[in-house]
Amino acid sequence: MPLISENIQNKKLKQNNINIKTLFISNNNILEKNSDNSKNDDIEKGIIFEKDYFIKNELVHKEKTFDSRIEYTYIFKDKNEEYNCPNCGLTSKIKDFVDGCPYCKTYYNLDYSSKDLGSKYHYDQILRNTKYRIITAIVDIIVSIILSYFYIVTTSRTFNSYDISKVFIYGLILSLILFYFFYLIDGYIVLGPIKAYKERENQKQKDFWKRTNINQSTFFNNLNYELRNKYYKETNIIDYDILDYLSFNEYTKDNELYVKIKLDIRLIYFENNKIKSKYIYDEVTMKKTNYETLKLNDGVNIIKCHNCGASIDATAGKCNYCDSEIPYLQEWILIK
Repeated sequence: MPLISENIQNKKLKQNNINIKTLFISNNNILEKNSDNSKNDDIEKGIIFEKDYFIKNELVHKEKTFDSRIEYTYIFKDKNEEYNCPNCGLTSKIKDFVDGCPYCKTYYNLDYSSKDLGSKYHYDQILRNTKYRIITAIVDIIVSIILSYFYIVTTSRTFNSYDISKVFIYGLILSLILFYFFYLIDGYIVLGPIKAYKERENQKQKDFWKRTNINQSTFFNNLNYELRNKYYKETNIIDYDILDYLSFNEYTKDNELYVKIKLDIRLIYFENNKIKSKYIYDEVTMKKTNYETLKLNDGVNIIKCHNCGASIDATAGKCNYCDSEIPYLQEWILIK
């Protein structure tokens, strides 16, 4: 069921005959959500552990790298209930009104009764970068060769070309033995400052929520909604995942509140009938709006244009009939 928080992406997927099956663990159950609506379980505080990408029902791509501390909720309990179109009186199930009233074409804006598009209120204190292991291995080999050199020099009467080869052989053997210990030592050296930094970031965010009384779920929902609009403007991007929130910094300018967030993002591209992924770091700034925002109820919403009275798509930005601007949906908007 393409709802307000999903319709931009689902339109692109439908055009390209792509289905994304997302697998969640929620309350010790494995649940799934499909972009083609073939199966959509209600999910409460679930974590993603796999995404499968299908083109014309053929599995072509998988993603299995996700943060187990980013939670999602998608609950739409009323989708099979009967609903009467207030414009023409047609009675059908709510899910039949996804693309508008089948009879009079009144446009409907549907949303989940409860949703959380990806909240994470604390930051990892682990090091995921593969460069860490590479640097550790290089340091390990260099130190092992140096130790082997001094051992051979101090225990041999002479030092010739044969001894040079022994230095490298002994050094490589020693490096294999010592790698684990170097890994642990480097871990203490590297992870100590990282842990201190992450704890500062965690406390900064906790202080922000407590001081401002801003709803956390609303903020992260707004952030993800804005990111969808940003990334899906590129025609070849069909999906994205936040792999980590790296930093969270607030500031005030001209009496307006801003939050700058650094993100670890995976973008999914559809090019030449193939699906591929790309990892990027992105920094975005969210601004707290002081403007009028549309209030959407859970489930079905009919939004009327304030100028001409036509039923409108709340996500379109403008009325399709008179081009009047539609008030913001978000309490927080992306400014860059």
